[in-house]
Amino acid sequence: MALKKKRYTLDELNAFKSAYGKPLERKELLISILKPFIIGFTLTYLIFYYWIVALLVGIVCAIYGYRVIMPVSLKRVYEGNAFTQKNLFVNGMTQLLTNPDRTINEALQTVVQRTEGEFQKDIYDLITTLTGQDNEKVREAFDLFAKKYKDDVIFEMFVEQLTTTAIEGRTNIKTLKNINTLHNELKGKRNGFLQEKKKHEINYTLMIVIIIGLILTISFSFGWDTYVEAYAHSKFGWITSGLFLFVNAIFFNSFMTYQADDAVMEVKF
Repeated sequence: MALKKKRYTLDELNAFKSAYGKPLERKELLISILKPFIIGFTLTYLIFYYWIVALLVGIVCAIYGYRVIMPVSLKRVYEGNAFTQKNLFVNGMTQLLTNPDRTINEALQTVVQRTEGEFQKDIYDLITTLTGQDNEKVREAFDLFAKKYKDDVIFEMFVEQLTTTAIEGRTNIKTLKNINTLHNELKGKRNGFLQEKKKHEINYTLMIVIIIGLILTISFSFGWDTYVEAYAHSKFGWITSGLFLFVNAIFFNSFMTYQADDAVMEVKF
């Protein structure tokens, strides 16, 4: 499934979701729209105290939630599940092929039972394609399989070794074990990378909560009328609050771009 596009249709988003789980439900779709709307509306209203302005910002946030946040979230889950299946495949095939009497087809038939979702279907397709084919067709089948997961360079190397084994009939188990070790190390680095991202996500959420708390504290300490007249509805208030929203929007978009790029560990290992 291609993941490089910046815009996805609802059917494509549903494909991400259903590849390793249940189809996208209406409840999830509504939450992805309503959550950013409520956050954007609330924050803007607390700053400007104009519900029309807050409504407009809320609508923009809802659109952003649907067009950016939801695809990023579904894409990350999809890629995470796919990586887990690839790592399971690499470990399983390496273990099975330590037996010199076991063929590639036999190993694939065994390991496919341990996988799930879209990746399992891809292996079944590979097994079907390999049956009774000459060397050229076998190479093409493995190349097609590897191409789908080409962002994972180490996995691609592993599939290349399987191709050689299938064609030449001999297994270079030392090379397979070395690649297996690399992929397990990659898994560890990737997990650490995701944990760091989770910390950043928590810190960002905490920052937003603190900002809202400060706004509420200031407005209540000066009194509702004083805050609205002296700041929120003043020219100075419009300028500073507008700049705050603008800077925060840029920062959040950069944050989402950073959050979306989990695959960077797979190509820069």
